[in-house]
Amino acid sequence: MAKRANRFLRDSEESVDTLDLQTVNPEARTLPYIVVLAGDSVGRVIKLEPGRGMVAGRTRRCDIYFNCENISREHVRFDMDESGATVLADLESTNGTLVNGKRISSVTLEDGDRICMGNVILRFSLKDDLEYDLQQELYNKATRDPLTNAYNKRFFMDYMKKEFAHHQRHEKPLSVVFFDLDDFKRLNDTYGHLTGDLVLKSLAREISDVLREEDVFARFGGEEFVALFRFTAHDKAMLIAGKLLDVVRKLEFATPIESFKVTATAGVATYDGSNMDTAEELLRCADDHLFRGKAQGKDRVIGFDVSRN
Repeated sequence: MAKRANRFLRDSEESVDTLDLQTVNPEARTLPYIVVLAGDSVGRVIKLEPGRGMVAGRTRRCDIYFNCENISREHVRFDMDESGATVLADLESTNGTLVNGKRISSVTLEDGDRICMGNVILRFSLKDDLEYDLQQELYNKATRDPLTNAYNKRFFMDYMKKEFAHHQRHEKPLSVVFFDLDDFKRLNDTYGHLTGDLVLKSLAREISDVLREEDVFARFGGEEFVALFRFTAHDKAMLIAGKLLDVVRKLEFATPIESFKVTATAGVATYDGSNMDTAEELLRCADDHLFRGKAQGKDRVIGFDVSRN
């Protein structure tokens, strides 16, 4: 009985949500977008832009990038024709493209169609901006830290494992910078937790501004942050870590008590193509060297390069 009641309430809420969407703007213009159902970044929402073709594949030069090995560098192209219909074309991909289970070379998509490229499954939808925004908000809640808007730990670990496997197959360098605000507990005790939250948000914003688009930055927990750098050797990662700590040192905060600055300590580890077996090992190495930096006096970068040991 309880299950029926819960199902009824859920169905009722969904009906109300649908009614609200229609009532808010019954003549809302629908636009094409795709939702990732399986593969890389499940739940991600991608709006297709009318008037220009968008290529999807596993190279970062693509308009829509997927971090998956079994799709081609440039796998498919989405185009909107003069009638407003969206046409999907396979770009002579190695493993082909399926729409609703059938292999295609080119097809006009319809609302609800499922697109399969390797282990990536997409759903094509026609939705208005409000529905798109709601879907995007759900994805952000699942992947972003609510305080800082950096990626969350779960997203980072999933992403890092995929990148490690990719770099392992191709024997390319992959670097991690793990850093932690110094004396953060004392900061909270002195200035209050609201000020502590402001420090975390400001740090995340400033760090995000100096990183490349391809770098992945996350709040790992508390005052701990981590960044992943693809195809980045140890020496360069050490330089990047130093620049990140410079960004932290330049932050200044004013309170009714006084103004203050903050520092951070960073640990760096690099996979050189053969020196580690798992992503967890790489992260643990960076964390160990972060701990060493704390023990040596804080506000510094400690590197770890297995190939030199």
